[in-house]
Amino acid sequence: MPQDKPTKIYIDNSSIIVLVRNPIFHDKSKNINIIFHCPRDCITNKKVEVKYVKTQDQVIDIFTKPFKYDVFAKMRDILVVIKKSCLKRDIENKLDFYRSV
Repeated sequence: MPQDKPTKIYIDNSSIIVLVRNPIFHDKSKNINIIFHCPRDCITNKKVEVKYVKTQDQVIDIFTKPFKYDVFAKMRDILVVIKKSCLKRDIENKLDFYRSV
C-alpha cells in the first residue's frame, strides 16, 4: 500500500531532531552517526516527519514512567480511559433501564 503522507513521529528530544534533520557531520556525533542514517533517509524521502512535543505532553509516557496523580489523571483523560467504577455504574444503569422496559 503506497504511503500518501509522511508518518509523523513526535519526540521530546530537540537534540535528536537536529541530528536527524541535519545531514552535516558533527564531531560530537561521529560515534552515533550510523544510527541516524536510516531516519535521515526516511526524512529526506518524505516517508517520516519528525515533530517536537513537550515532555509533559508525551502521552505515551503514562505507560513507562511514574507520575504525580494530577499529571497521570490528565494523561488518562487524553487517552479517554474510563475508570472501572464509572463503567460498572453505566452498565448497571443500562441493565436497570432494560429491566423496566
